[in-house]
Amino acid sequence: MIGIGIDTGGTCTDAAVFDTEKHQVLSLSKTLTTKEDLKTGILKALLDLNPEDVRKARFISLSTTLATNACVEHKGGRAKLILIGADRDQISKTVSGYGLPPVNEIYFMAGDAKKDDSPENTPDWKKLKEDLKTEFASYDSVAIVQINPKYDNGAYEKRAEKIISDELGIPCVCGFSLYQELNILARAATALLNARLLPVMQEFFISIDVSLSEMQLDLPIVIVRSDGTIMSREFAAERPVETLLCGPAASIIGAMELSELQDAMIVDIGGTTSDVAFVKEGNAVSTNSGISIGEWRTMVSGVSIDTFALGGDTAVKYKGRDLYLDRRRHIPLCMLAARYPQIIRKLRTLVLMYLPFTYPAHEFFVLIKKPEITSRYKPYEQKLIAALEREPLMFREAAKASGISPHIFNTDRLEDEGIIIRSGMTPTDVMHIKGDYTDFNCEASKLGAAYLSIVTKQPEEKVCDTIYSLTKSRLYSHLVQILLKRRTDRDLTDEEISNLEKLTAMIFADNNSKEKPCLLPRFTTPLKLIGIGAPTKTFLEDVAELLGTEAEFPENRKVANAIGAAAGNINTECVIRIEAYKEIKTSYPTYLIIGGPQIFAIPDYDKALEEAKRLAKEGAVRRALQQGISGELDIKLDISENTYQRSKYTHPEYIDATVSAKAVPKKE
Repeated sequence: MIGIGIDTGGTCTDAAVFDTEKHQVLSLSKTLTTKEDLKTGILKALLDLNPEDVRKARFISLSTTLATNACVEHKGGRAKLILIGADRDQISKTVSGYGLPPVNEIYFMAGDAKKDDSPENTPDWKKLKEDLKTEFASYDSVAIVQINPKYDNGAYEKRAEKIISDELGIPCVCGFSLYQELNILARAATALLNARLLPVMQEFFISIDVSLSEMQLDLPIVIVRSDGTIMSREFAAERPVETLLCGPAASIIGAMELSELQDAMIVDIGGTTSDVAFVKEGNAVSTNSGISIGEWRTMVSGVSIDTFALGGDTAVKYKGRDLYLDRRRHIPLCMLAARYPQIIRKLRTLVLMYLPFTYPAHEFFVLIKKPEITSRYKPYEQKLIAALEREPLMFREAAKASGISPHIFNTDRLEDEGIIIRSGMTPTDVMHIKGDYTDFNCEASKLGAAYLSIVTKQPEEKVCDTIYSLTKSRLYSHLVQILLKRRTDRDLTDEEISNLEKLTAMIFADNNSKEKPCLLPRFTTPLKLIGIGAPTKTFLEDVAELLGTEAEFPENRKVANAIGAAAGNINTECVIRIEAYKEIKTSYPTYLIIGGPQIFAIPDYDKALEEAKRLAKEGAVRRALQQGISGELDIKLDISENTYQRSKYTHPEYIDATVSAKAVPKKE
């Protein structure tokens, strides 16, 4: 079957027409992602494909890094988190480990379903209604998560959702409806991310619809999930968190299509982030414990991908005379100048002044989208938004338009919410100067390097070499961290990461030094590297050599994500858990059935197991329908049981069991 794969990334939008049966790329295209109007970039990517190949397509499969980038860059809609029944002091000790906001930004309510109905344990619904207008008015959505939801099937969450929906009319996400695991912090992180990503995904779908309408394409639409499988757009619209790593997952699937290596480490360097995954015996290594991205720890299962903030468009900053890489993405100066040639004149004027400023004088601000309600922003922020509607403004111009001194000018809120974005010096600009990538305005890149030369008091060539070295050094450090994490099968501590970053920086510096070092520490791996993404070959070759291995760069690697989207697998999975516990009142053992429409108990284990099998099969079929899979299905059951034996003279007792049902379309 022939399909169209479209990947909308933070920097570029890629498209490919792919024959899934012949494993053949028929047509491909790459264009810039237009964040201020996504449909422009999507439409151009589609129009650049061969029209004859497009007409052969029978479906469209989408992937995007928008959700991933929103996490890494702390962007997305404004969402409020409600925790019901959780201990505020206990949460404050662990909240940072999951990416959640500080406790003073979380709304706490009483209500532990496991405890009695005493007044001190009952949610104060009246107070919630009173607080909505003051504490919730500026938010786009709400995430609601209660402790011990299995004891009342999330009843407190549902009631809070109804109150907020009736009073404010904004979307609510209930943590228990997403995932039923007991870890409240992981459920909270997952629910909050889902709430934040709702407007991001909505904007994405609107852009897709407009683009397809203009091309008069009426094809079924599916979306890549974090595990590389596909789902319907309707399912994705309600659960955008399921797309959290769908862009990277599509890239991994695409890399496996393009490479014949059975065991390898895949490295995908994009504009905003770098993604790393492993292939073992021809299959992508998956995780069942929930994917982590940046500071966020979630319950979303998927391809095991490590994501970190490094890409061709990573912002290059300075402090004093020293250059460093920031976490945020900036629009490269070369890209901005290609669209707004007038910035060249401003950069020339800055360079001719020959003055280093303590603030980033060479950076520009660009309006991505004008908020529907500007009144919730401070007056200086409103002034800036209005000024940027005309054209991008240089740092000093933007500060002046806002009525704020450039030395104290702060735009974090507008950047975090995706209202504006900065443009500045990036590795992509250096790639233009060195001739490794020349699609845009190289003059703007050279002027940016000239200003950084004034700041650092180093020749422009040295500035460019430093930026390349910083990029390679960060890439090397993160790959070592990921390899050690895989080797130890655990996350590294903050102290270990800090020490490792210092060590890898020293190793990288020694390796590039002209002087012969006294000591040569080295990390090596037997795994070959598969490099995909536009900037990868520029930076990965030297890093692979330092790791004592080789890197392979497949043909069509620049659009591996779009190829992977079109080649995504079609299957669904439903997991039902059986947990043993004793009734508080009777002390008789019984078994909880968790993962179905509701939680209930069965005293007999064998009957509980049969019920779990039934629910797993029904759940897999139901999710298949939700995700847009039609036709006959094959169901595969997998059962994992854990037992405990008190002594060698007693029969083993069942502690818990997991029943997994996978549904895939029957092969014709």
